[in-house]
Amino acid sequence: HRRAGRRRLAAAVADMVVGKICYSEYAFGPMWRKVTGVKSEVSKDVYLRYAVQAVSSIMAATALYIAILTFQKAQIISSQAMFTQIYSWFFVDAAHNAELMSSLKLAGFVWFGFFVPNYLSCTVWHNQIIWHKFMIKSVCKLAQLLAMAAVLATLG
Repeated sequence: HRRAGRRRLAAAVADMVVGKICYSEYAFGPMWRKVTGVKSEVSKDVYLRYAVQAVSSIMAATALYIAILTFQKAQIISSQAMFTQIYSWFFVDAAHNAELMSSLKLAGFVWFGFFVPNYLSCTVWHNQIIWHKFMIKSVCKLAQLLAMAAVLATLG
């Protein structure tokens, strides 16, 4: 049980690190400020912001961990094959590390099945449709989910 907790904590750290990089000056940060028109000033309450983000990342890592375990424990092979074909275009199968591949594929499915539709809805119902914002959020969330899945699989 402690090992699973460390895996989820490491995945949460990976989520936070990738998110920080995505919105930094080295990636999408300047474009994000331009698209949203907001000069981000997060120095106010920065520790509270990090604490809330840490809780959010732990929740996301735990949910992904449970989804991966559930998927790996499923007994119905035909439904697994159908399920993986939906999002198998994310990665080429690698037989030498099946746990990593199934974790990454499940992260891709979660992204494509839950986050992309949510971001699309937010984008089209916003007063001003900003596709750059949708793309930035989508790409960054995919990177975060893949980082968490990779950590969960490799520490297993």
